[in-house]
Amino acid sequence: MAAKPMILREYEKLPADAQREVVRFVQQLRKSCSKTKRADRNGKGNAKSQTASIKKWAGKISGNGFTGRDHDNILYGDKV
Repeated sequence: MAAKPMILREYEKLPADAQREVVRFVQQLRKSCSKTKRADRNGKGNAKSQTASIKKWAGKISGNGFTGRDHDNILYGDKV
């Protein structure tokens, strides 16, 4: 049995307020999924994450000697 017809049959059996809850959930899920796909597709999600990490740690690193390796450790951890 295909899942889509079964889901629709079960949805129709629900009371009206439960149907509205399902609709809100589906809308929220679709919105969430579309944001994720958009951010991944154009790379903005990764850039925002990196910028946030840099801003978070910017005040904690002081003095001379901040190198590219320090930058990588902040963004990616000690694994690099």
